[in-house]
Parts: sequence; structure tokens; C-alpha cells
Amino acid sequence: MNLHPKRAAASLAILVATLITSAGCASGSTPVSTAAAATGEAYPVTVSSCGADYTYDHAPKRVLLGAPGVIDTLDALGVGDRAIGYALADLDSGEAKAHPKLTHNTTDWTPSKEYLVGAAPDLFIANDEQQFSGDGAAGLDDLRTLGSGLYVLGDYCAGASAKPSVDAVYDDIDALGAIFDVPQRAKALNDKLRGRVAAAAALRGDQQLRVASVTIADGTVYALTGAGYQAVLNALDLKNVFSDAGANFTQISREDVITADPDVIFVTYAGEGEKDAAIASAKSLFAGSRASEDGRVFGQDENAFQAGGVRIIGVVEQAAKDAFAD
Repeated sequence: MNLHPKRAAASLAILVATLITSAGCASGSTPVSTAAAATGEAYPVTVSSCGADYTYDHAPKRVLLGAPGVIDTLDALGVGDRAIGYALADLDSGEAKAHPKLTHNTTDWTPSKEYLVGAAPDLFIANDEQQFSGDGAAGLDDLRTLGSGLYVLGDYCAGASAKPSVDAVYDDIDALGAIFDVPQRAKALNDKLRGRVAAAAALRGDQQLRVASVTIADGTVYALTGAGYQAVLNALDLKNVFSDAGANFTQISREDVITADPDVIFVTYAGEGEKDAAIASAKSLFAGSRASEDGRVFGQDENAFQAGGVRIIGVVEQAAKDAFAD
């Protein structure tokens, strides 16, 4: 998982630790087995997430989210009314106001046991398995004690690297479609999302562009090569100039960016109020690079990467409009 560094001092410390330990971690797939398929009943259904099987006897009714923006994917599947709250509440950009049932919220990334017990979920949709591996936080056993399932978006599991592909979005939607017994909605949604990605990729034409994806925290530059960021670039056949940085979140210098001289620079920001400031900071910091001199520095909403799901497709579309503009 990757939190945006532009936050209060306390949040910044949590952010950097989170980025270093968990960005891009994932493994395995999300197979679905319908135990009642022979009878034609929807349940029970077993869905695997991060190597563990979770069996659902009915559609979840009390769902907690790893980040506020996850609600967009549930809304797209027509089950947003099942969500009751989320972690990372400081990322809220209007989700609670738009969804009155979202009342069990916490600013923590790793939910506490007290928070979890108080909310009593029957499903937690996390954006990283490590949301349940922090010191003093709730663990996977606490979820099971409550009878709650776990689904980790993007296959961001502890111990391995996630696949940098938007296919992870489609896999998540299929799995959630099975969990909530809305497989036809899931299929229709995926068909629509695939069409949007194809249309965005078509804007490239014959352009071969080199790109730097970065975040800037207190003047320090980090190259972003984790699965979510790279998935967006891969969907558009954009070459990440720091793809060989050796880590998903790597400190680099401003000179590294200038020397790499990318055609386009994407810089993350958190919240619309920070977009212009993030772009202006990057243009100034990387003055002398082709992208900065040509005005080819664009913002990417970090909150969308935290939300995963359908919001990633929105990032793909905006990146295409920015990178391939005449």
C-alpha cells in the first residue's frame, strides 16, 4: 500500500513506514469456488484471498473498508449500502457525507481490536493484508473470531510482489461479485471497465513515451514502481524510467529525475486542494528536465491508488489524456 507523504508530521511517519514495508506486496490469485453450485443456490460460496479461504453463507451486510474510496467499487456493483465504515478516515474526500451509513470510521491504517469489535463486520475489504499485521492492531484471528471474511484488493498480500496489471481490478470485481452474489453485475462492470482502458490506450497512437512516477515529501523525492502505479503505466504502454530502481518506493534525487529526462512526469497528491501545489513543486524541483520545460508534469490522486478497484481505471484514463495530449 502507498499513502501520500504530504500529511501532518505524525501521519508522515506512518506513511513512510507503510510505503517501505508494504508497497507492492502481494501474491497468489483469488479463486472462487461455489460450494452450492450443484444445487443452483448462490451460497455458500468460498473465495480465497491471500492464500486463505473464506466461506460466506450469505451476502455480507456489515462491511468495513481499508480506505474510504473503496466504496466506489461497491457502489459500481450496487452493494454500497452494505458498507458501514472504513480505516484511513483522513483520506475521506466526501465519502461519509455521500453515504450516511459510513459511521464506523478510524484514522488508523491498521485497525485496532476495539474498533473492529465495535463495528462487528462480516467482511473487511482491505487494500493490503498488512492492515492486519501491525503492532497492537487487530489480526487475522480477530477477524475470524468475529466471523468476518477478509478480501484484499489488488492481491496485496504479505510476502511477495503484486502483479503490476489492471487485471487485478477485474479479478477483484469478479471475486466481489461472487461474495455479494452479483456475478452478472460484476461481468457487466468489467466489460465496461475493459472498454474504458482500451479507449484510453488507443489515445497513445504511435507515441513511445518515457515516464517518471514520483512522490515528493518535504523536498525528498521517491520513485514509485509499486504494482498500482506500474499497472497504470503498463495499461498505456508507458515506460517507467525508474522501473529498475530495485524497490517499490525508492528515495532518489532531483538530479536522478533530471538526468533520466522523462517525456512526462506524474507526481502524486492527496486531495484536490493539493494537486496544483504538487505539480508546481515538481516543475520547480525538476527544472531543466524535458517534462518540466515542456509543461508535461501532471498530478495523480494518491487516494485513488489507496482505494483501488474502479478508481484505478479512472487514473488510467486521466493519465492517457495527460500523457498523449497534443
